[in-house]
Amino acid sequence: MKALVYERNVARYAMTKVLGKFTSPKASLSPLRLVELDPPQLPNQDWVAFTPLLSGICGSDLATITSSSSRYFEDIVSFPFTMGHEVIGEYITEAGHKQRAVLIPTLSCQVRNLNPMCRYCQMGETQRCQMLQHGSISAGLQTGFCTDTSGGWSQGIIAHKSQLFDIDTDVTDESAVLFEPFACAIHAALSIDSPESTIAVIGGGTLGLLTIAALKAIYPDCEIVATARYGHQKLLAQKMGANIVADEKDLYRQARSIRSAQMISAKRPTDGFGTVFDAVGSSSSIEQALNVAAPGATIVLVGMPEDSKLDLTPLWMKELTIRGSYAYGMENIEGKKVSTFELAERFAKQVDLSELLSATYRLDDFEMAIDHASNAGRRGGVKIAFDMRKLSTRENWSKSR
Repeated sequence: MKALVYERNVARYAMTKVLGKFTSPKASLSPLRLVELDPPQLPNQDWVAFTPLLSGICGSDLATITSSSSRYFEDIVSFPFTMGHEVIGEYITEAGHKQRAVLIPTLSCQVRNLNPMCRYCQMGETQRCQMLQHGSISAGLQTGFCTDTSGGWSQGIIAHKSQLFDIDTDVTDESAVLFEPFACAIHAALSIDSPESTIAVIGGGTLGLLTIAALKAIYPDCEIVATARYGHQKLLAQKMGANIVADEKDLYRQARSIRSAQMISAKRPTDGFGTVFDAVGSSSSIEQALNVAAPGATIVLVGMPEDSKLDLTPLWMKELTIRGSYAYGMENIEGKKVSTFELAERFAKQVDLSELLSATYRLDDFEMAIDHASNAGRRGGVKIAFDMRKLSTRENWSKSR
């Protein structure tokens, strides 16, 4: 089968890291390779063969390819690994029927056949699993970063039955491929108490737009001020539920106007937003979040942060709280515990997630796909995905240029 595999290659890793400081590195120069592999073997009867249909390209995937991701992850991945964790696919049920499902990529204690499970997995907080190097499969924080499972950027993976979230026939593949990042956004939105003031969402990419949609689904009366760089992002932010969509530089003025605050400098209002969601994770976006947050506010980091050098004086002086939000699990909502993916399916009925899918590519065209994903905003797109249903380049489709 065909698969896009990320290899441990120090020279290519260093090359893309250096080039990344000056330009968007080419996928051809990275440790990513399109290869022919034998399908992965099932560890036991609790696993099934899973055929990807669509698999999204995530910001964390791009960070890996461009060697800009944190080295914090090095000990919890296994090489070589087939990439791709945002996956809608199909498998054969015990009754012999073909069933579509969204992959829940977390490689938790249950997936690893560990008994007893770690204390976090016992509580349903699988995103906090501490046994990512142990069990019946190799190290890996998720499918797509583990050598034994394969990943969504291929023609075949294996999945533990607990990783499969079956979807109804009325849910399109194009919507379902957004369920995984939508679950991330929902988990982030649920990390705060019911908001008492206006919320800021920094970032008009996939995760920023989905965070807006999640906040509106959970707190329909909340006021959201979002930032977006490009025109199509601004329109989508409004569709997702943002009350105000501002240019990045205008967020400081929006923060000042909330409580008629004063401006200490062009980027330092004396008051601001009670809650700020950073869906970018760059040094500049985190710095902006610190500056536009009100004293005592909470900042939620939704996007995977890059290596950063930050002045944390605002964190100290304004007594801010910075909270990370990673992946998904079981959420406490309406007096019971519910899978984040169940909430994603429920909330997806309120918004057309497929509007965020801008273009799809064959695996063979991975260099074009990675380039498009790396420049999606500038090219009028949002989410880019690989389509394993395609047989020829002519079948590629795109809603952006």
